[in-house]
Formats: sequence, structure tokens, C-alpha cells
Amino acid sequence: MNSKVPTSNVASSGASQRTRGAIKLLVLSVVLVSICGAGYHAWKARTGVSVTPNAATAEADASSTQPATLPDEAIEVREAVDLEAVRAVSTPKELATISRVIAAVEPLPEATPYIRQLVGGLTQIDLSREPLTAQQAAQWKEGLKQLVQEGSAAVPGIAEFLVRNTDLDFRGGDGLGYPSMRAAMLDALEQIGGPESQGLMLQVLQKTAAPPEIARLAAYLEQQAPGQFREQIASAVRETLAQADRGELRGWDVGPLFQTLQTYGGSDTIGDLENSVSKWNHYSVMALANLPSGEGIPSLIRLAQESKGSASGAAMEALGQVALHSADATAAMVELARAGKFSDYYWLSTVSSLGGEQYFISNTGLQNQTIPSGSGVKSYHLEASNQNFYSVPAVGGMSPEQINERVSIIDQLIAVQQSPAIAEALQNTRASLLRNGQQASAN
Repeated sequence: MNSKVPTSNVASSGASQRTRGAIKLLVLSVVLVSICGAGYHAWKARTGVSVTPNAATAEADASSTQPATLPDEAIEVREAVDLEAVRAVSTPKELATISRVIAAVEPLPEATPYIRQLVGGLTQIDLSREPLTAQQAAQWKEGLKQLVQEGSAAVPGIAEFLVRNTDLDFRGGDGLGYPSMRAAMLDALEQIGGPESQGLMLQVLQKTAAPPEIARLAAYLEQQAPGQFREQIASAVRETLAQADRGELRGWDVGPLFQTLQTYGGSDTIGDLENSVSKWNHYSVMALANLPSGEGIPSLIRLAQESKGSASGAAMEALGQVALHSADATAAMVELARAGKFSDYYWLSTVSSLGGEQYFISNTGLQNQTIPSGSGVKSYHLEASNQNFYSVPAVGGMSPEQINERVSIIDQLIAVQQSPAIAEALQNTRASLLRNGQQASAN
């Protein structure tokens, strides 16, 4: 007898299979989302960088209708809680391939066996297994001291190490006093001094493309021969920035290059800074704002008025820092406020600058750099362009005249400001300045 399966059972079986399939798909989706979420949190824990969105970013995340009106940097800029973690990932450990076209150099005398022994003892240090003991660090420092005491006779031995274009990372060697072996060798040259030392430092400057090395060499050469090597310094910075713009310095923080232009540049470097603003907006405007005698202020005004996007916004923020010393900067800010050119995002930073907040490049590449800590100090990291900087809040020490001048600038902006939120921020900053001035007078 032939048995037949009822049609109703077939339909029920098919529906049941579809239901089970849908349930499996739902479970699989939940598992995948959980895995991705766990992976994200594991990545955050592993990198050690905790980031907090600024006010503009938080507003963008909270409302799906707002992000389109905010500048790109409202999404890109993040306040980094752990500055050291950011700096650690923004400087590659491998230096072997970071170089430019090697200029013709004069050969140095061959190093003596004793000098090679001293240099060899310094370079045989091993930080890969365990931290150095205090005794090991002291022995290494003594070896470096002996090398320096040899004077110009040590220069050929130092040169033999530097021309290899390799390095030893000392960031795990607390107590040595240097971030790397090359940094130690360059400092030894500065201590030795003399024409042989200067000649070798100039050769390295013409070859290296490591931003911290260029900053160190610029400082050392300027200390030994003020003004004599400015042209070579500017050329090294210019060529290295061109390499970075082509993507050849991937991973390197070019902040030391802009700090070098700011410190040793002048009117002849303004063009380089203007050309770099589209790529490194904050670094460029910080350097322009801090050029001696206000030489960069006309460029800041022009960039704020004529540039587009984040470049003009960053320039306008920098005008807030220099307005106290420049009537032209103040007049430009008033006109920008009257025209309603910028979003609240950029004006909030500008208002903070008018209240006394200042911005600095985090990595200057210099040996004696110290970054302040304490309440109100904020550090920032821009992922796409690898810019790292920090801000210091307004501190005491403003004279009554400076406070009154800031209040006068704020009053001019309040009179033309079109945004209620920014007008309120200006009023709050004004009140804070006057309150601080009264407290200083009472003390």
C-alpha cells in the first residue's frame, strides 16, 4: 500500500524549517555582533589610548541631523587622555630607511681601535629582555662620558655608527637619559663641539629624514654657530616635509619639523608653512602664530579669510591666540564674526584662546622638552594627519591691562556675533577674566 504524506504536514514541515533557519541566522548575527564588540574593546585595552570626544563630536553622535553641519574635524579630533601612549605610536622604532638624498661629504679620518671599543661598548646594550639595573645604566653613562672626554678624536667613531643609518631604541631604558642611541651620539657631538663635530652634524642633517633628529641637529648647530646654518636647516625641513607629503615617512610625527621652522624660521619660511596648511593645518598655524615679531599674522588672516574647510578654521582659532598683540588680527576676527563664516565648532576654540588657553606642539624632538600636567591640560591626536598637540588653560599672571584688552576684544565680538551659543560662551569668558582679575587684585 502506498502511503502519502498529507499536504498540510509538508507545508508545516517547510514552515518549521524556515523558522529554524531564521532563528539560526538571528543567533549567528548576535554572535557576530558580540565578537566584533569584544574585539573592539580588546583593541582599546591593548592600545592603551583612551579617547574622549570633544563637545562638538558628542553633539554629532547624539543627533543624526547634526553631523552634516559640522566640519570634518569634529569627527576626526579626539581628546587623548594618555599623551605618552599617543607619542609612543607616532614615532616608529625602525630608523634604518629614514634618509634623504646624501649630499657629497668629506671623508673623516678612520677611528682608532680605542674609540671603536668605546662606541662598541655603548651599542652592545640589550633592552629586549629585562630593564636595566641602576648599575648597568651608570656604567653606560660612564662610557658615554669617556667618549665625550676624547674630544675631536671621538668624532670618527661616532661617524662610523651614524652612517649606518640604524638605531637602538631606548624607550624601555629608563635612566639612560636618551630616547635612542643616535640621540645619545648626537648629544655627544654637541658636547664635544669644534669644527669636526659641526662638520659631522651638518653631514647628518643633510642625510637624515627623521624629524626628531633634524630638530636636535638644528638646535645643536644653532647653539654652536648662531645663524650660520639656517639655510641648511630650512632646506632639510623643506625636503623632509616633501617626503612626508608623498607618504614616504609613514608613521612619523612631523611636529618637530614645524617646531624647528617656528624657532629658527622667519619671513623666508612663511611660504613653506602656508603650503603645508592643507596637510598639517594645526602644526602650520601654530608655527605661523609663534613666528617672531608677528611675521605670520598676515598669513593667518589670509588663510582664515580665503582658505576652505579645516585650514581656514584652524587659522581663525590661531588668530584668537595672537589677537592680544595684533590689532589687525582683532579686526579680522570681528569681520569673520560679522560675516558668520565659521561654525560654532571653530568659534568655541577661538573663545577659549581669547580667554588665555594656548596650544603647543606635543613632540618638539628636543632633549629637554617637558609637557605640563595638571587640571585643564588637554592633549589631542588627529589620526589622518598624525598631528599631536596639547592645550594649557588660562593661568594666573595676566596684568590688568592684558585682561582689559582681552575683554575689549570679546566685547567687539559679542556686538557682531550671530550665534547665541557663541555669544553666551563669550559672555562666560568675559566674566571669568574679570573675576580672575579681581581675585588677583585682592591677593
